Amino acid sequence: MGEELRRRGYAVYDVDADGLARWFENGTGVEVRMPSYRDDAWFAENTYRLPVETVRRIADAGGLAFICGTVGNDNEIWDLFDTVISLSVDAATLRRRLVGRRGAFGSSGPELERVLAWHAQVDADNSRYGALLVDANASIPEVADHVLDALGIR
Repeated sequence: MGEELRRRGYAVYDVDADGLARWFENGTGVEVRMPSYRDDAWFAENTYRLPVETVRRIADAGGLAFICGTVGNDNEIWDLFDTVISLSVDAATLRRRLVGRRGAFGSSGPELERVLAWHAQVDADNSRYGALLVDANASIPEVADHVLDALGIR
């Protein structure tokens, strides 16, 4: 999605590809590296976070910008955005897309199941916090059109 919006000339920041979000140990707040083996205990002790100061820096640059991705500290950053859009996709489509990203986070095994379990609640959670839900089951260019339509800029 971010690549498509960037191709259309928008300022886009991807929490993963651009390295904006990082893993932090919950108890200390110290940044940690994601190990090659990650089990439930590791995920319970660490959170993938987008630092508040990073969002503020992007906002202070002015103009329209998209920050794309999912992080575990939404409650700390959502009020810094004018609008939050949540891409809503059915579980089968999400599974197909994740499996297609071989070797990436959530593409297989327990991580895939963890993402799918999280996904079961994401639309309800995000809409409860005021996000605009946009159907993301279509092709990437079509979804980008839906995002821009939801913002009233296409």
